[in-house]
Amino acid sequence: MELVSKEKCSGCMACVEKCPAKCISMVEDHMGNYYPQIEEANCLHCGVCQRVCPELTILSAMRPFDAYAAWSLDDLDRKTSASGGAASVFYRHALDMGYWIAGVKYTKKFHVVHSLSNQMEIVDDFKQSKYVYSESADIYQKVKERLTAGQKVLFISLPCKIAGLLGYFGKKPDNLVTVDLVCHGTPPYRHLMEHIDCVKGKHVPAFLKFRRDNEYVFQLFDENNAMIYSKLGRMDSYLAAFLEGINYRESCYHCSYAKPERISDITVCDFWGLGQETPFDHPYSGAISAVLINTEQGESFFQGCQKYLFTEQRPVDEAIRGNAQLNSPTLYPSCRAEFEKLYQKQGFDAAVISCLGAVMKQEEKKVRKQQMRDALRTTVGIFIKRYRR
Repeated sequence: MELVSKEKCSGCMACVEKCPAKCISMVEDHMGNYYPQIEEANCLHCGVCQRVCPELTILSAMRPFDAYAAWSLDDLDRKTSASGGAASVFYRHALDMGYWIAGVKYTKKFHVVHSLSNQMEIVDDFKQSKYVYSESADIYQKVKERLTAGQKVLFISLPCKIAGLLGYFGKKPDNLVTVDLVCHGTPPYRHLMEHIDCVKGKHVPAFLKFRRDNEYVFQLFDENNAMIYSKLGRMDSYLAAFLEGINYRESCYHCSYAKPERISDITVCDFWGLGQETPFDHPYSGAISAVLINTEQGESFFQGCQKYLFTEQRPVDEAIRGNAQLNSPTLYPSCRAEFEKLYQKQGFDAAVISCLGAVMKQEEKKVRKQQMRDALRTTVGIFIKRYRR
């Protein structure tokens, strides 16, 4: 049997979970990305792996018919979320309605793994952006068990993982609500751990954070919540590689889901470009979620969440134009080949600095200037409204 090409494989693992002979495993390549590999001796040649692959059997997609700017009305919820807290509200509403909820959480050594629960405590684990490859484990089978038992499930993940789930089922169950999170691309887990090993010093990191309100940040904390390491945006080599897109898996540069048409019931992302075309006149400076409604089921679910959210309906085209990944995949970077070559010789951090050193220095100058401006504004008592631009 032939599986999808490396250039298209998103690592959704639908083929691994669905294979009746259990003869497909994920194998790591030279860059740390995992791809399915068939043990031919045990293969039944049944074709199930090809039928469930969302890159070989194309899923139907819908253009959003409504868009909202939104943020959680709960101050703590908003503060501990990456982008306005819309996804957190979705989880809490689903649990109140008797759903099971699926999302991604950190496990030991910062593995990001899909998990299924019906407990409110899990919501905090699902919060915050996690800019690394997420492992499916056996999540599709667990979701199937809940749905088969007549229970409802809310599944929030990247669009390629939503695609894997839908491919696994073949036809979307009526008691499943899907929410996709718009994605730049996914770096391999190995790169994350190499970077952590490089910056942690003698400390033992217990917590990792990638977002702080409107800012990208790489922060490590120990078990007592004391900060070990903190750098903003492209000043940090891991975030520099992520934001410049030099270390994604191959499929991210050919992503089937980086377009206006969506495969899920609801799409959530940062509302970049908010207010540039149509005024958005609210004195709020925090992170704002863009919520795109793609199906009637998504609309019904979202309406039930609105009592926990500030929402303002916005033009759909505004949300789409403002987010590059709602229009096309990340462009293949000019230094990708050089990074891949240097990575084999020097390791992750040294390879990033060799390729993006100038970008990182420019970011440092930019951040320092911004910090000086912010300090001056605070001194003279100026408050300037900020929106996602």
